[in-house]
Amino acid sequence: MKKIERLFIYSGVGIAVALGLGWRGIGTSASATMSAVQADSVRIATADVLTLVEKLASSDRYLPAREEKVKSLRAPIDLLQKELDELRTKITAIPDFQNSAEAQPLIQQFQTKSQNMQTLQQTAQSEAESFNTNQLQEAYRIVLETVNQIANSKGYTHVLSTKLPENKLTSNNVTGLLQEMLARPVVKAPAADDITADVEKELKIENVKTPSATAAPAAAPAGATPPAGK
Repeated sequence: MKKIERLFIYSGVGIAVALGLGWRGIGTSASATMSAVQADSVRIATADVLTLVEKLASSDRYLPAREEKVKSLRAPIDLLQKELDELRTKITAIPDFQNSAEAQPLIQQFQTKSQNMQTLQQTAQSEAESFNTNQLQEAYRIVLETVNQIANSKGYTHVLSTKLPENKLTSNNVTGLLQEMLARPVVKAPAADDITADVEKELKIENVKTPSATAAPAAAPAGATPPAGK
């Protein structure tokens, strides 16, 4: 059977099923009535979900655990850094250490520890990233649950995640500016229909300040480079 013939047959079946379910066709009063009922029942709210997640993640609910995690990841790195610093001091105290037989075992030890440092830093960074990701996933889930709870209590059927246009753009580079623009899909909406403040109050994060920039929790410390010659 040709493709065009199958198309007409399937189209005919679709129409038959629709008629069997009581469909009266486009432009009938029944269709218009249904559309009107749907339109009348729709109530749309907005919520700044991104900021809500940031504030919740920066609250006492998550910040202490994140700081403790960073502290535990930094501890072995700081210890190894101390050992490297001590080795560097010993090596550079040896006259002409680059050509000294006495210094060679120490230099080899320094190089080995430097490689261990790189591995430790990479592992710590991966663990920190995973920990932060899990926290944000949970914070996002809690925010959405609370948004739905507030929206239902206020009779809203839809909630659009957006920053309101009056929130000023703050980025000083093109990439950041574009991201801020994309975070504002709603161009116009009544302020009274924004439930961000209600969600903040429910989660008790009204006064939480979000950091302007977050440092890498396990960034590579300076000083893991080989000792320089005199």
